[in-house]
Order: sequence, then structure tokens, then C-alpha cells
Amino acid sequence: MQSDRITISRFSLYTYLSQKALRLYDKKGILVPEVKDRFTGYRYYTTSQIEEALKIKTLCNLDFSLSDISDLLQAVDEKEDKKVQKIITKYHSRTMKEIKRLEKIESLLKENKDFTELFKMNVSEPVIKDIPAMRVISGRRTGSYEEVCSEVSEELFKIIFSPVNQKNGVRITGPCMSICYDKEYREKDADIEMAVPIQGQIETDGDRYSIRNLEPCRVISVIYKGPYEHEGFSATFNTAFKFAADKNLETTGPERQIYISNPNETAPEELLTEVQIPIKG
Repeated sequence: MQSDRITISRFSLYTYLSQKALRLYDKKGILVPEVKDRFTGYRYYTTSQIEEALKIKTLCNLDFSLSDISDLLQAVDEKEDKKVQKIITKYHSRTMKEIKRLEKIESLLKENKDFTELFKMNVSEPVIKDIPAMRVISGRRTGSYEEVCSEVSEELFKIIFSPVNQKNGVRITGPCMSICYDKEYREKDADIEMAVPIQGQIETDGDRYSIRNLEPCRVISVIYKGPYEHEGFSATFNTAFKFAADKNLETTGPERQIYISNPNETAPEELLTEVQIPIKG
């Protein structure tokens, strides 16, 4: 029906959604114009789609991803109540974590601490320690820090806990660690090695992962408590390098980050990570 054909510009006006957003929803298959003119090929929305657009707008405002919006709306249409509840529960859990994070920030700011103390409170005092040689299984990749650390460590643990390696008595002898080989911060092509200390005869899958010995070294050790964010680690590295300068210590590389806590079992604000800066002497 001609009167029920709404152009994208008009539909944008009615729903308070930009044309750019509507084109994206169309591309993603979330909100596809319902009518196509068989002569011109133009596509039009209909009045019945305004309500659907408002649902999408509401979910976007609640910070749902487009992928989850698509899944949620489909589950609602198909009356898959369990799937609907699962998606909502995921976002409720995420929201509660964010609320706790913001409450912690509010608490810190209310205490009116000296500004510099805000950067020190989750960082331990530096110490010098000797790290013994250790045998590790490792994988070295380039990419973003989050991607490499997550993907490579997951693969390493799969290898370690494979039936054949467990039958061989392979066991983990220390926390997982990352070793960064870059001289500067790199957003998307960081050169990172993930390593897990092990004991036992281990079989790897192909040449993507290797078994090697890390040399013993003397390091400046600083422990950081908090989520895996660049700001927290920046304060940790700053503490370590200031300590080195004050003690006239010559630092070498590459630096290591030792993940003391299991992120699957520990709240982000409670995670413990040790930063080790190798030094000469």
C-alpha cells in the first residue's frame, strides 16, 4: 500500500534514529526495510516497523551489542524464553560489575587522597629478586595485547591438558606469563610471547608452539592489583623504572608480566599481576 511506504529520511525522523544507523541495521539484518518497489528497486519502511525500531533504539541505549540485539529480538519473536533470559542475565551481570567499578571510583574520590596517591595505592613497593631458569611451553604472536594474550594462553592450556600430555604426567609449575619484545607501545601489532612453566614430557601440535628454557635473571619486581588496563600497568612500570633510576640500576629487556590470579575465578579489581623488569648485575 503506497501510504504505508516510508522513506529512510522520514523513518529516521519518526524514530529519532540516524540514517547512518538505519543503514547499518539494514546491513546487519536487524531492521530491513519491509517494502521494495518492483519498478524502481527503492526500499521502504512501514509503520509497523516503527515499534521494532524503537525496541532496537532502547536496547542500544542499554549498551546491547548489535549481535545480541539481533539474537534477542529473534528469540522474543520465536518465544524462546530461556534464550531471552540468558542474554538479559549476561547484560545484568555486566552492569553489576560496572556499578561496582564506579562505586569504587566514587569511594576513592570521596576520600580526597593526595592526587599522586591514587596512582600508588594498587602498586606494591619494588623489590629486587632473582628468577631461576624455567622450562616453558610458549607461543609468540603479533597482534593486540588482549587478543594475543587471550588466544595464545588458551591454546597453551589446551595443549597442556590434552589427554596425551596428561597421560605423560605434564604439569604446570608456575603462573602463566607474557613477555613483550617491543621497544614502544603498539596498539595492533605488538610482539608478544605467552609462556607457561611446565614439567614433564610434552607433545605440541605443529611448530606454532615451542618448548624452551628461560634463562635465569635478576629483576625489579612490582605487583599490581586491579584489572588488566593500560593505566594500572603504566603506574606499575613507572614505579619500577623510578626505583631503577634511584638505585642507579641498568634495566634490560624484555619485560615479563606474571599473571598470579586466574581471571576466570577472580574479580577484575582483585587480580594480581607481577611486573618483572630484568636488570644487569
